[in-house]
Amino acid sequence: MDIYHSTYTQYIDLMTQLKGDVATLAKHSGSETQEANGANTVLSQIDDTIDTASRETFLPTGELLNITKGLISYKSRIREKSPMTEATFRQCFRTLNKAAISLRQITDDCALSEANELSIQEMY
Repeated sequence: MDIYHSTYTQYIDLMTQLKGDVATLAKHSGSETQEANGANTVLSQIDDTIDTASRETFLPTGELLNITKGLISYKSRIREKSPMTEATFRQCFRTLNKAAISLRQITDDCALSEANELSIQEMY
């Protein structure tokens, strides 16, 4: 049971880091409503997955996939990306990849595999 608790704890830490990075992106990516909504959606999904992981009852692999897809969508909506914004997006996808690797200690379902693959594609 220790492996589950440590994995959930690590996942929560990574999602907390991701939340900070996405909040930074939201501040620097502009104030257009569509972009702001994209950031808010991802931030809300992160809060939800932290809640799920905190309960240590269900695996948040589907939520991780939705966050990954949401971040990809958010990234595509930003027309002009500064070098800082690009670097922050790469960091976000690295964090998502680390979260997927962490969850692999206790599961290896399709949603987790897809989240891992998408995060790897977007990291570079």
